[in-house]
Amino acid sequence: MMSSGSNCLFQAVFLHSLSASLHLVLLLGLLVWWVCWRFSLLGRALGCKGGLSRVKVLYYRVTPFCCLGLSVLNFVLCLLSHFYWYRNGWSDEKAVSMADLAVRAVSWAALCIYLHARLSGFCEPNMKFPVLLRVWWGLFLSLSCYCLVVDFLLQRQYHVPLPIRSFIFDGVSVLSGLFFCYVGLLGKYEGENVDAHLEEPLINGAAEDSSSGNSKGSETETPYSEASVFSKFTFSWMSPLIAFGNQKALDPEDVPQLDFDDSLEGAFPKFKSKLQTQLASGPSDGVTTSRLVKALISYAWKEILITALCALTYTVASYIGPYLIDAFVQYLSGRRAFNGEGYFLVSAFLFGKFAESVSQRQWFFRLQRLGIRARAVIVGMIYDKGLTLSCHSKQGHTSGEIINFMSVDAERIEEFVWCMHSPWMVLLQVTLALIILFKNLGLAAIASLVTTVLVMLANLPLASLEEKYQDGLMKSKDKRMKATSEILRNMRILKLQAWAMKFLSKIRDLRETEEGWLKKYVYTDAVMSFVFWGSPTFVSVATFGVCMLMGIPLESGKILSALATFRILQESIYNLPDTISVIIQTKVSLDRIASFLRLDELQKDEIERLPPGTTDIAVEISGGNFSWDSSSSSLTLKDINLKECLLDLLSTKTVIYVTHQVEFLPSANLILVMKDGKITEAGNYNDIHQAGTDFMDLVAAHKIALLGLNSMQVSEESGGSRMKVEGGITKFPEKKEIGQVQNAESSEKSRQLIQEEEREKGRVGFPASTDQSELDTSVPYLVVGIAFSIIQLLGIIGVMSQVAWEVFIVFIPILSVSIWYQQYYIAAARELSRLVGVCNAPLIQHFSETIAGSAVIRSFDQEPRFCRTNVLLSDGYSRPKFYIGGAMEWLCFRLDVLSSFVFGFSLVFLVYVPMGFIHPAMAGLAVTYGLNLNMLQDWVIWSLCTMENKIISVERILQYTTIPSEPPLVIESSRPECSWPSNGEIVIENLQVRYAPHMPLVLRGISCTFEGGMKTGIVGRTGSGKSTFIQTLFRIVDPVEGHIIIDGIDICSIGVHDLRSRLSIIPQDPTMFEGTVRSNIDPLEEYTEEQIWEALDKCQLGDEVRKKEGKLDSAVTENGENWSMGQRQLVCLGRVLLKKSKVLVLDEATASVDTATDNLIQQTLREHFSTCTVITIAHRITSILDSDSVLLLDHGLVCEQGPPKRLLEDKSSSFSQLVAEYTMRSDSSSSHIMF
Repeated sequence: MMSSGSNCLFQAVFLHSLSASLHLVLLLGLLVWWVCWRFSLLGRALGCKGGLSRVKVLYYRVTPFCCLGLSVLNFVLCLLSHFYWYRNGWSDEKAVSMADLAVRAVSWAALCIYLHARLSGFCEPNMKFPVLLRVWWGLFLSLSCYCLVVDFLLQRQYHVPLPIRSFIFDGVSVLSGLFFCYVGLLGKYEGENVDAHLEEPLINGAAEDSSSGNSKGSETETPYSEASVFSKFTFSWMSPLIAFGNQKALDPEDVPQLDFDDSLEGAFPKFKSKLQTQLASGPSDGVTTSRLVKALISYAWKEILITALCALTYTVASYIGPYLIDAFVQYLSGRRAFNGEGYFLVSAFLFGKFAESVSQRQWFFRLQRLGIRARAVIVGMIYDKGLTLSCHSKQGHTSGEIINFMSVDAERIEEFVWCMHSPWMVLLQVTLALIILFKNLGLAAIASLVTTVLVMLANLPLASLEEKYQDGLMKSKDKRMKATSEILRNMRILKLQAWAMKFLSKIRDLRETEEGWLKKYVYTDAVMSFVFWGSPTFVSVATFGVCMLMGIPLESGKILSALATFRILQESIYNLPDTISVIIQTKVSLDRIASFLRLDELQKDEIERLPPGTTDIAVEISGGNFSWDSSSSSLTLKDINLKECLLDLLSTKTVIYVTHQVEFLPSANLILVMKDGKITEAGNYNDIHQAGTDFMDLVAAHKIALLGLNSMQVSEESGGSRMKVEGGITKFPEKKEIGQVQNAESSEKSRQLIQEEEREKGRVGFPASTDQSELDTSVPYLVVGIAFSIIQLLGIIGVMSQVAWEVFIVFIPILSVSIWYQQYYIAAARELSRLVGVCNAPLIQHFSETIAGSAVIRSFDQEPRFCRTNVLLSDGYSRPKFYIGGAMEWLCFRLDVLSSFVFGFSLVFLVYVPMGFIHPAMAGLAVTYGLNLNMLQDWVIWSLCTMENKIISVERILQYTTIPSEPPLVIESSRPECSWPSNGEIVIENLQVRYAPHMPLVLRGISCTFEGGMKTGIVGRTGSGKSTFIQTLFRIVDPVEGHIIIDGIDICSIGVHDLRSRLSIIPQDPTMFEGTVRSNIDPLEEYTEEQIWEALDKCQLGDEVRKKEGKLDSAVTENGENWSMGQRQLVCLGRVLLKKSKVLVLDEATASVDTATDNLIQQTLREHFSTCTVITIAHRITSILDSDSVLLLDHGLVCEQGPPKRLLEDKSSSFSQLVAEYTMRSDSSSSHIMF
């Protein structure tokens, strides 16, 4: 403002002095407040115990920002005034004016800090702003109005020429003063103490209901849906969560809920309805890729339209800068079309950047929101399909493949949403670019069009190759995940059988195949990137070359406008390869998902359910024919007719009992005997016992098994009290009370270990699938992107600083604020990214368990419950992903504002400096590069943050590589001889075992000896330590103290592979792997075909395998599901027959077979392992009656040991009690069978 007349009240020196004094008073007051706070005199005002869970004040969030804006405005004007007056001379008036601006800048910045600290720390509800502050705001408004009136009087009445910036500055001050006075009069704190719930009654339904919506992660809290328009534009609704993430590590319950439309519960029914409409409107060929895409579009068309509008706004706004550069250069050259043109151009540039920023932020956020929805509904469809798959369809797709549909293919669809609008945007960008180029270069723009089209056409053959390689990559990934899932599921069996190295080499081979496809894909993508990176240079050279040939003048403004246009066009062309790549990947994923959704399902209409009470028949099958494969002519079950089956033990319920334990059958009302898939005999026990041939075979086997037991009992009775001597029997003191407690503890710990093991399998599967995929594709591209962006950003700063080094004065503090924002953001973003992984593992695990147990789930009619669980887990996974997107846009919006400020400062500086001070062409070059400043700054910060989030995948993989491994496979300095063990003697000395350091001992000092070539049965109740003993023998668990010595060698002194490969075991769970009969019975490929057939014949499987078309190469599905449980057990028997080890362990090996098969296995073992040391954990007492010795464990201690006959002679022995219980259970049938 300039002085006029003699009236001192109108003089600029007086006004600036008054303003500076007023702001110094404010600064002094804030200094006093800071000192008081420093000495804790106002500590209560800055934070009390608990604090506010939420502070709501009228325009609260705008007030500090308004103060910050005034501070920045005064600082910029002070800086520009300094440079201008430095070159054009100083005066007292100018010095006072600049001092006033400097004091204003410092005062408003201090007030901003004060408001932020005070408003975020108050605990007391309904508190207003301090009275002195409201009075000061009133004085500021009065002074601002007075200055604006003086401006008008000087301009109109005294005809003093004033620059337009004086009116703008004073007008902004008046508007700000009005806003502050309005807030000061009407604004107040509305908050609640976070500890208020401690003061509420424990039983208060109303209070509970009212507060539930305000708790973090509650079912009703949806910050986005409840946010105002301004909050949605600025993403301020994310501020509480980001602030909370800076205070503590976020937990899942800290993350707010999703809006109903974003949750799977709200989205899935809508999408399923759209898909059903698509299926009903065409031929009945099931779900196709096109129908799936149409259903997705029909479901999300509103969001697609809104994002398209945002993308359109962004595209148009991004070309405002290139369009205006020529006019800006002409203005700097002195060719000005009208007064104030410079300010108009600056405003237009900034408006374009503002529109570009807001539209881009909304576009990206809404796309991510849409992608989360799309992924969730696709996962929901895959989950529902997995529950209803027919057995034949399930055999064709393993659980690993289905998990890949969910964890990889559904994620691909989510990624595609990001580039959904890219194809038409490229056309629009090319069109707008041609319009600008035609305006500046005339017909030479045609050359730009031709070269652009040529570059795009060059992509077609490369895109075809990339699609082929992507398809191969996904198929190889499926095979690897299938094998990995199977290995993780059966890891204990692999270790017991010493097959771990063989299956590890299988995984490595599959990974090498996958890497081969990955290399081809990456190389093709690199060629595409090379072509498109060079395309802007190619287009520029072609365009300017044509200009020279046609004689079109190349002025600096037109060249810079063209270069700016090429730079924007470069972005779309450069992203085109990635877009095509994502489209190809998404098409492959959609094809795979659609083919899965077309698989055959179980026909629910085949079962007719009648209302209770309408019939006396509980279950009826009439003329039933069943097959695992509906397309096969071979039936598994034929002509099945079933009425009603009851057991007396559950007399009020209908019970269908499938068993090979004939001792339970006398209590049945109806017995059906099956053979070769048919019902051969039917009736009650007495009827079929007298007339049934097949049933009599089963009864005879049971009779034979009981003969040994009865003979021992008869022998005992004939001996009378003579055998009361404890000769040959080792008895140990009992500690029942302690034992019972420890037994309970051991059982509980065992259950915990099983649950933890299952969860761990799911967690290991996650790095093997999702994390490995991130490491293969995402992380390398991010590294390259960060490097390129930083180089470009430094180049732009260098160019702008070369033109006007003063930009550094603004850029350095802005860069500091940007880094602070990034650090402030990353604390919450890192935790949210961690929660994505944490919440994804249970989702994958639940999915895997559902697929594996779908038959059980359907049997109990529990599909709705499991579907609800899937919805909860899916939403739990989507929540952190949704808020990660919001946090990213929160950061990018603020970085856009800061970079726009730097760009605006540069423009104002260039307009403000005297003409000729800076060459117009150089100034235009700085503006040309400055147009990309916000985009590059956003990209650098975004890439760094995304890299830090993605690196969690690397951390997870490294975490699993640093988990302590089991003991060495081989110890070269301590390898046993090839003939070890030659005798098979096992000596146990004070063996103590626990599963973890914090858990109690399971085996508590066992000492015993198993003579070489002897057969020992180990018995004991549940939790006695039988299975732990076997695991210790194979070093699945190492002893805490004590030794196991086999033929003179301590097993802990040799490698675990050397140990396990010399022992044989038939495990409790008969396990078969996907492959062939040959690969299952001889996984290590050590035996000839003749030896394999010999082993199959010995275990009574030879004829069964010969019936199959492929013989030894007959297919075995996942988990051996196309083989019966008994057949799988016989395959396990065939394995040990091939191996011929000196020590054989039977871990309840006959628990899954009938008595006849059990007798067969026992006979085979007696015949072929007569000279071996055999240790049997018994499921049937009859299985160990012919053992040389029996070892009875109780609560981790050896309770009894000795020959079974002598143990039976002592009626008080624990072994006699176990036999008595077994005999009692068989008494119900013994009268029918034996006596």
